[in-house]
Amino acid sequence: MRRSLAWFLGFFAVVVVSGAALILLLPPAIDPASTIAAWVPTALGALFAASAFVAWKVRPDWQQD
Repeated sequence: MRRSLAWFLGFFAVVVVSGAALILLLPPAIDPASTIAAWVPTALGALFAASAFVAWKVRPDWQQD
């Protein structure tokens, strides 16, 4: 993928949303009486990590010549 601001912002938005969802869902997910499926936090964590990696790879070149 080419470096571009649009790709970076798109994947960064996914990182922010999945990270916020993890923060909100993790405490109820570890409760023994939880109704949240066990795969949901794992999937959100994987989505967070993959999006962060891709956002890092497509980040724009911030250097000004």
